[in-house]
Amino acid sequence: MLTTSLGACDQFVRNLRRSNLIENAKLDQVVGNYLRVHVRAEPAALANHLVSEELLTRFQADRLLKGDTQELVLGPYVLMELAGFGNMGPVFKALSKTDNRWYALKVLPRRSMWNVLLARRQVRAFEKIQHPSVVPFADVGTAGSQHYLVWPFAEGESLDKIVQREGKLSSGLVAHYGYQIAEALSICHQQGQFHGLLKPSNVLVDGDQHVRVVDFGVGAILAGTAHDQSLFNTQGQADLLTGGLDCASPESITDPSNLAPEGDQYSLGCILYFCLAERFPFEGQPVEKMVAHQKKQPTPLRELNPDVRKELARVVERLMQKSPQARYADAAEAAKALKPLAFVPSKRAVPLAPKAPDRGVSAARPPIQAPNLPTRQAVEDISAPPLPAAKLHPELVVTSAAPAVARDDRSASRLRALAKRVWQSRRFRWVAVVSLGLLAGLIAWIIWYKVRGK
Repeated sequence: MLTTSLGACDQFVRNLRRSNLIENAKLDQVVGNYLRVHVRAEPAALANHLVSEELLTRFQADRLLKGDTQELVLGPYVLMELAGFGNMGPVFKALSKTDNRWYALKVLPRRSMWNVLLARRQVRAFEKIQHPSVVPFADVGTAGSQHYLVWPFAEGESLDKIVQREGKLSSGLVAHYGYQIAEALSICHQQGQFHGLLKPSNVLVDGDQHVRVVDFGVGAILAGTAHDQSLFNTQGQADLLTGGLDCASPESITDPSNLAPEGDQYSLGCILYFCLAERFPFEGQPVEKMVAHQKKQPTPLRELNPDVRKELARVVERLMQKSPQARYADAAEAAKALKPLAFVPSKRAVPLAPKAPDRGVSAARPPIQAPNLPTRQAVEDISAPPLPAAKLHPELVVTSAAPAVARDDRSASRLRALAKRVWQSRRFRWVAVVSLGLLAGLIAWIIWYKVRGK
């Protein structure tokens, strides 16, 4: 027990105890030692000290200072920071007390009904799927009045942010991303699972250009059969579907419960279109997008980006066919069509995404190696014979410590060597012979003209 007076920090310490973020014995020791030195410390100063001691994160400290002690620990998951917001609600980076690994935890809107059995079936289904590009549905739970879904935390930058920063991406890189997404979808489809809500924000890319597809499982829950109580309330469903309209398949717009593997192909086509054109296939209000996905054809890719390869444009066009039967037979066939078009630049001045540290996520597949294409200079060298290397006299070779005179001699020797190489060039000799011939002809004509004039 603390024997030191808490003073102004009394309520903050009470909130900290209720949060269960720090063991009581450790809390008493750290707070007691600090307050004995800083007798009149304010709650913010104590919070900053706990953050510096790595006992709290800045996110946790700010929540506790506001008096928010609930929802910092949900089941075995300790919320460490706010990772972002999705259509379902906030997304937190959480640390599991069970296995000490990082997870992405999404808190669902509050509702009175909760059917955990439907979600548990999805978790068990993804236990069989092992692929580096698939971030599997890992857990569901209820803590007090809060319901949450859990996935392994995946490092990377989402495709929508990459395109926002980089603009239109190259055909080879987009095919590389598309091939990995299609391969991940194929693995899931073979196990009877589908995504259902595929969009650029659900595709993460790490510093090695490896793709990870997140939010698996949510689409299957939305497409629950009539005898299954949906996990989300009506407003939650509406928000999710509206947020995915940019890549929604025509059949899923007609029937929101009709989420199937064929729809994933259409969504993949929309993602590739977005990366190549820097815009979605259809724009406007939600109703306009819904009608367009069902009735209209998007602007041809090569009109928006002439650099798009014709083969890749044809793949995207087939993926985005209105009829599911007109698309590829399966995602594996789409991956097979994309793989030959994939090309990863060997060097980039700035990586598309930060290098991902090892957070316990499945090991990523090694990147596709880019072919060694000849440079323009190499092509020119093929048509011209190589120039023989200049031979320098040993006496002209000097060290970096030689005097200035020696350096001048070396420069002169290099000029002589260069002149010798130019003279030995077959192309130069032909040019010289032709030039001399023309000059001789010109002189002869001048002499003839003057003689004739006399």
